[in-house]
Amino acid sequence: MNKSNFRSNPTVLAEILYKMAKHGCEVEFKPDRFHMDLILGHPRPLPPGIIVTLRKNGFDYCFFDNVTYTDADGKSRCRSHFRCIL
Repeated sequence: MNKSNFRSNPTVLAEILYKMAKHGCEVEFKPDRFHMDLILGHPRPLPPGIIVTLRKNGFDYCFFDNVTYTDADGKSRCRSHFRCIL
């Protein structure tokens, strides 16, 4: 596996979270010893700006989950999975 150029910078992570929240995404981080998973819940397709920002910061797009779920507010959402190799 290739090691990513992930920058563990709180400002960068805050920028990513801000962009996602601005577009109505739910965010879940799942850190592991060798990688970090980022799972986004979103009601509509992800804007290209979010994907570009994630790629610039070491997160690769893994897959889109076609199974919808209902969030706490009763909205239907889909999931996208990203992974950053540490």
